[in-house]
Amino acid sequence: MTLHKGISLYPGLGMPLDEMLRRLDEAAGLGVDRLFLSFHIPETDPAAFDRQVAPLLSRARELGLATVGDLVPGKPVPADLTSLRLDDGFTPEAVAALQRDYPDRTLVLNASAVTEDQLEALQKAGVDFAKVEALHNFYPHPHTGISVPYFLKQNALLRQYGIPVGAFVASQAGKRGPLQEGLPTLEQDRHRSVSIGARQLAALGAGTLYIGDDGPSREELQALCRLEEGVLELTLEVFQWRPYHDILATHVYETRPEEAEEVIRTANSRALWKGVDIPEIPFRRCHPGDVTLDNDRYGRYAGELEICKTELPADKRVDVLGRIPAEEQFLLQYLTGGKKFRFRPVARLTR
Repeated sequence: MTLHKGISLYPGLGMPLDEMLRRLDEAAGLGVDRLFLSFHIPETDPAAFDRQVAPLLSRARELGLATVGDLVPGKPVPADLTSLRLDDGFTPEAVAALQRDYPDRTLVLNASAVTEDQLEALQKAGVDFAKVEALHNFYPHPHTGISVPYFLKQNALLRQYGIPVGAFVASQAGKRGPLQEGLPTLEQDRHRSVSIGARQLAALGAGTLYIGDDGPSREELQALCRLEEGVLELTLEVFQWRPYHDILATHVYETRPEEAEEVIRTANSRALWKGVDIPEIPFRRCHPGDVTLDNDRYGRYAGELEICKTELPADKRVDVLGRIPAEEQFLLQYLTGGKKFRFRPVARLTR
């Protein structure tokens, strides 16, 4: 399954069309492949919306982006809109009719609110779920974003019907009005970076990751587009860049199927590091989030790479290569058995 990345733009909310087109071009150039638009935000200027939406959709089509738009019953469907998000007011029969009328479009359900009864009703009405996706809401009002357990429950429900799910992260660089409090799906992501929020959503099973706000920075777009399907990226803070950090940065590791109590073990690291001269680094006590590599003193375990879950005693056989920053250590809970991950080393630590 491809991991899709998207941005959001809001015609009629004050941003000039030229700026929206520039942002669209920039995002597409970095690897974004989806655009989200909303057709029923109360603060929208209807006349400005009508002037801006068609050029935006036309440019997105030229760039090869899929476009998702919130629809309202009774409103016309723009020709260049590839995915129709159905929020309130659509009966199962109306959804089935919409799919018959627009067989080349993808229908997008509200992943945050859909129920099993509604999915069963859609199925009975003849809706083809092979042409259906789901997208969670974003939540402008602080403290109203959904929880991780609820997010997982909804995703599991939709997965039973073979429906892929998308969600939103908030920008910290350019928040959309009128509240300017961020537009995340998960409340806990409201003040997190795009990079961390998107990595969490991907680890939780979201297949499409949108930045909900319309003013993300280039750095936020780059962080979003750097994500790989099925591979969790972890920042590794190091004391000093050394040659072995180049090896760390170029490999994808996989966790062992059995989960150790005190460390996260890798299944393929010894083979990857075989033949590499592993220097002995002055040893010290290991802290949670430390990344360690067994040196030649450990015999046949030399090259085993681990991430500490807890405090461990100093060991001359174990080199500490760096540490996962505190704000990212919660991501380690998603490295269960058989998961892939990679490092992005940065020189930040001081002794």
